[in-house]
Amino acid sequence: MKTTILLIFILGMNIKAMSQTGDIEKLKIEQLVEETFANAALNKLNTYEMTRGFHRDFAILIPQGNDLFRLSLNDWIEVVESYKNNPEKMKSGIRELDYIIDVLEVTGNTAVVKTQFFRNKKLIITDYLSYIKYPEGWKAVAKVSNEHIINPLQLTL
Repeated sequence: MKTTILLIFILGMNIKAMSQTGDIEKLKIEQLVEETFANAALNKLNTYEMTRGFHRDFAILIPQGNDLFRLSLNDWIEVVESYKNNPEKMKSGIRELDYIIDVLEVTGNTAVVKTQFFRNKKLIITDYLSYIKYPEGWKAVAKVSNEHIINPLQLTL
């Protein structure tokens, strides 16, 4: 009887510790999404932060008919830098968006994040980011999007 109670207690402590670890990983990812994606690629246009949160082989996957166009991290950074260096585009406020992290699921060393972006309270983009945990921390490895309006960031790729 004492052995059973002790086992239940130890199991409960392990489950609680694993749950807390999962919560810590979710907080790390949430902060990473905010700092290196939502605020870096969009609101603050900080390409240094983008390199911190995205794997060097990261790609945005964009369907084109039956094909798949891959926009690399370096090309995406060039798009952000081009926008940032264009006074007319900067005045437009196109990349100043409100956002929510709608889903954040972690399974072991992988995670998926669903973000929704709003302009003037209207949903314009839903993004899905895939993350892998490397020895140095979490890195986004891929992104797919659904644009709720045509070309919401007015990109030319």
